[in-house]
Amino acid sequence: MAKRTKETGFDEGGQSAYEAAFVPRENPMLDRVKLGEGGRLVIPAAMREALGVKPGDEMALEVVDGELKIKSYMAVIRELQDEFNRLVPAGEDVVDDFLRERREDQKRSDERFDRLHQEGTRLKDGNE
Repeated sequence: MAKRTKETGFDEGGQSAYEAAFVPRENPMLDRVKLGEGGRLVIPAAMREALGVKPGDEMALEVVDGELKIKSYMAVIRELQDEFNRLVPAGEDVVDDFLRERREDQKRSDERFDRLHQEGTRLKDGNE
């Protein structure tokens, strides 16, 4: 059998390192950053914009299954609101219930204060 000396068909050379490393990403919000002095990370501008954050805003960090998750505080608040809303039975208004309970507590407190005030006034005046 004769040996082939010429490459044909799929007999191609390997890709260069640059070509092999460049693969279009499915997630344009995936980026590579370098850890800086003191553990600092710079969040790329497009990601800051997508998160709706600006320099000086506080962020929530969480490590889950070996991944660092970064969220804006507003995102955390929305998640908590959604979680609490799932706990409230349909048609129930927890704000109105809370206000009603607070008014009842305040009424009881006012009545107790009035009784103590009247009792104190009687004792002060010597009218037992």
